[in-house]
Amino acid sequence: MDQVSEMGEAPLGRLLLKFSLPSIAIMLVNSLYNFIDRIFIGQGMGTDALAAVTAGFPMMLVAEGIGACLSVGAATLISMAMGAGKRDEACSTLGQAFTWAIASAAPVMAASWLFMDPILRLFGTTPSIMPLARSYIGIITIGFVFQIVSMAVANSLRSQNRPRSAMVATVSGTALNTILAPLFIFVFKWGIAGAAWATVAAQAFACFLTLGYIQGRKSLLRIERRRLAPKAAAIAAMAKLGLPLFFVHILALAMLIVANNAMARFGGATALAVIGIINTVSNLLAFPVMGVTQGAGALWGYNYGAGRLDRVKRLTFIVLAWTTVISIACSAVIELFPRAFIAAFNGSDPELIALGSRGISVFMLSFFTVGLQFTTANFFMSIGKAAQGGILYVLRQVLMIAGMAFLPAVMGIEGVYWAGPITDVVCTVISAAILGVGLGKLRPAEAAEAEAPQIESAQEASV
Repeated sequence: MDQVSEMGEAPLGRLLLKFSLPSIAIMLVNSLYNFIDRIFIGQGMGTDALAAVTAGFPMMLVAEGIGACLSVGAATLISMAMGAGKRDEACSTLGQAFTWAIASAAPVMAASWLFMDPILRLFGTTPSIMPLARSYIGIITIGFVFQIVSMAVANSLRSQNRPRSAMVATVSGTALNTILAPLFIFVFKWGIAGAAWATVAAQAFACFLTLGYIQGRKSLLRIERRRLAPKAAAIAAMAKLGLPLFFVHILALAMLIVANNAMARFGGATALAVIGIINTVSNLLAFPVMGVTQGAGALWGYNYGAGRLDRVKRLTFIVLAWTTVISIACSAVIELFPRAFIAAFNGSDPELIALGSRGISVFMLSFFTVGLQFTTANFFMSIGKAAQGGILYVLRQVLMIAGMAFLPAVMGIEGVYWAGPITDVVCTVISAAILGVGLGKLRPAEAAEAEAPQIESAQEASV
């Protein structure tokens, strides 16, 4: 059994553990960039600094959205190509992902610098915290190129059965951030700018380490100069699969705009800091669930491309069981210790702790349902059915935005909190129905028909 064929032959439980543990580590580590920064900023500079970072965070979602779009599109095409035994095609897709990552980063960075103040005001930044927000985001923008490139190409390591390499690169970056952030903030006295520079340095390090693994002698897929010339067909093939996730990030940006403005309106800087903490903690706890589904993505794609639908179905039920257990455990921790999570960011502000404890407890009330939602969405996206998977992500964001836009008019800040559990309950019911229908309709003939255009489109794009 060679390095790649193991993905279609080895026991699924063992494979999922091998792929999901590094993915969980990567997702957690990515979340820790913001988590660590906010803890050091809150403890070292107070609630206003936390509010400034919260107000500027939505700008970072655009870069994440582009990286996610390229990552999902490239990873799906590469995994299916490897499953079909078309390694040259997979290598071409990797080269195009790298090219388009760099090409897309430049305009995002330029727009962020040119329109920073109006963008920050749109995100709920008040005049009192504008200087802090401007200082933080002005530096963070530099790291967009490293963030997008890393996301676009890292999944190619999983597609060639090397999930640990992707994990090491990301974990190393966060370890560096953990060292540099307190050094820059407390020792060098750089304040909020120090936190930003620590994050950029860590992202750059992780990016170059990821590229080093991809170009190393053990790699089956490398970025080759002859495949770097941008091709419209290549970005079209990747975008077809990845655009739903990009739209999800844009909708998440819209949700944060609505939430930030509602919290700032009804509770000022303290409430703005609270929603930032809730968002950071919810992401941190969601990432183990997302890590399992992301780890399964390469396995779903490979076995679907190889026509092994029996393994695709069994894997889906295993993933569903794992993600449900994790989401229940995370939900229990939040409901039992809400004050501890808020106090970690600033234990000396009683108003922040009181408001935040109530908010995080309500907002995360139905968090135990996210396992089914993420499993369903990532299953469909990993086998090339972007419409079915993307609609679930989009629906979740749309419902969240609607809840945060209208409920505060009746309930004030409580309306922002209750938008979370209401959205989760509705999306869980819909996810269960879509997954049941999708698995029931999965047939060998359908797989063969669906595989051909996806593989051919990637091949045409990269030749």
